[in-house]
Amino acid sequence: MGMKVEQILEQGSGAQNEDYLISEHDVFGVFDGSTSLDGAFFGDGRSGGAMASSIAGRAFLGGSEPLTGLGALANDSIRAQMELCGVDFSRRCGLWSTSAAVVRLRNGVIEWFQTGDSQVVFIGQDGNHRVATRREDHDFPTLSLIREKGRHHPEVRKLVETIRQDMNRSYGVLNGEREAVDFFRTGMEDARNIKTVLIFTDGLDVPCPAPKKYKDFSCLVDMACELGLEGLRDHVRSQEAADPDMKRYPRFKKHDDIAAIAIHL
Repeated sequence: MGMKVEQILEQGSGAQNEDYLISEHDVFGVFDGSTSLDGAFFGDGRSGGAMASSIAGRAFLGGSEPLTGLGALANDSIRAQMELCGVDFSRRCGLWSTSAAVVRLRNGVIEWFQTGDSQVVFIGQDGNHRVATRREDHDFPTLSLIREKGRHHPEVRKLVETIRQDMNRSYGVLNGEREAVDFFRTGMEDARNIKTVLIFTDGLDVPCPAPKKYKDFSCLVDMACELGLEGLRDHVRSQEAADPDMKRYPRFKKHDDIAAIAIHL
């Protein structure tokens, strides 16, 4: 299948890049690791989020079984590595976790997998777009509170912890818990109907003054088509740079990590 691929993997304003990207033969994926709230570091000094995203990414390159099976392998691999590192599974805010969005192109069919807040978006030959799985943004309550009281208000930290405790209860992540598989979303698309596949972590989201329970990706898709991934990235970064105090655009850090791939068929 002939294709052109754009991709970006870029660290944000945090101490390390917790996003991960895979692009190999017919498999493409992005992974957004979540910073462990206990602040622990492992191995060569990486955070739990960085560990989770890289472990998951490598697992999806490991076989030809359905992507849901590779998702389960990724989840089990994260659990096994946490066990080796002595992570306390009873302290759920300290678990290594990552979202995932993966596609595999074979024989004219696009197989996709998604969990957490990384996205798969299909842009059709007619120019219309469709999000592979529409889900409520689990960060909506926290971002709304940041908008009201500011990023560093004590209530924000408390709510972050509450939302994190809801992993694999109301929203999915790969974090080694058995319940993670209940939140896997997957499907198949006929490639003949698709012009471009976008997969990206939420660092590429266009800044929005008012958080939405269900994100609207129309602006992101339009800019990706018009400017390419790098042009879209530049726009996002410039908007964030103009709001260093995070008052106009509620968010968790000045610049988030970005992993993004555009596959043009």
